[in-house]
Amino acid sequence: MKASWYAEALYGALNGKHVKNESDSRKIFTHFRKVVSARGHDGLLPFVAHEFGKIVTRERDRNEVILVTADNKSVGKWAHAYDHYEKEGIIPKGATRRDVVDESIVGGFQIRTKDTLVDGSYKKSLVELYRNITN
Repeated sequence: MKASWYAEALYGALNGKHVKNESDSRKIFTHFRKVVSARGHDGLLPFVAHEFGKIVTRERDRNEVILVTADNKSVGKWAHAYDHYEKEGIIPKGATRRDVVDESIVGGFQIRTKDTLVDGSYKKSLVELYRNITN
């Protein structure tokens, strides 16, 4: 048995629909330790903890959504777009939002996840206009 398998199982159990409070998490972890011990895999527990940390980091990165704006004042202006895309299911509900300022987008916003880019920036339009004028 690999430590990563145990870590995935533990992560799935702790994030399941039956976990409603800390007491439920403790019960699951206690049962997990009993199962690992019964199988004679106590030596894997430090490795399981390490793999569990990697899974938590991976899932946090997957659930991070970046709202990119041209300046700090625009963050509030474009937060409604973030809320709209979250409501529509384009970006995951309950994701961690990180605000980033990127002056190269000139105006508008971009919403970036690991898999998705919603580009409402002026940069794209300006680049297309430039290409049309120069061609």
